[in-house]
Amino acid sequence: MVTSSLLGSIPRIRHGFGTAASLVPAALTPVWALRPAKRQVHGSRVATIIEPQQQVGDADGFLTAVPGLPAIIITADCVPLLLARRDGSQIAAVHAGWRGLYDSVIPAALAAMGEGAPLVAAVGPTICTACYEVSQELADDFTRRFGPAAVPAFRHLDLRAVAEQQLRAAGVDEIDHVGGCTCCARDGAGEPIYRSYRRGDRGSQMHSGLYITPKGEK
Repeated sequence: MVTSSLLGSIPRIRHGFGTAASLVPAALTPVWALRPAKRQVHGSRVATIIEPQQQVGDADGFLTAVPGLPAIIITADCVPLLLARRDGSQIAAVHAGWRGLYDSVIPAALAAMGEGAPLVAAVGPTICTACYEVSQELADDFTRRFGPAAVPAFRHLDLRAVAEQQLRAAGVDEIDHVGGCTCCARDGAGEPIYRSYRRGDRGSQMHSGLYITPKGEK
């Protein structure tokens, strides 16, 4: 399980990013059965979770202020973004691939969270720039919209840079990047650490998420 020291410093927040060895992080198992029923579609819709096993339909951002209810996403190269308020009162999980980033799923999630205590953000395991070659048309579109930092090498997108740009533009100053590249990261035995769609994994994806513990729970 991959975790963020920044998110770990928030009171009452439990979180984790999945790996190939642990598709569901251990931190999420206590609330796994309560997760919402959803379908991620690389869009920009954000759903608010208010009850266990909520039917939310098509969505790529999930937020809640209800203790014990998890905000969980699936990724296999896209950006898994976990957000929490500094006081632990509200959380969100966002699935942001290139389509979601381009269509502003992160700004949509931040807007849906509204006003409150400052937010912190953890960007989890994501395909790196070197591994993420795209078409010239897509590279040009991202350069026009997000500037040269989005495409630092010829036809190679930097999804993390775009995510951070959108977070900082919305006033999120505390951002933690964890986990490395989903496509090329290897363990000591040379085995892939993560699932990667670009590398060819199709049958299983990694879950990442977080929840607010109920008062009195350790």
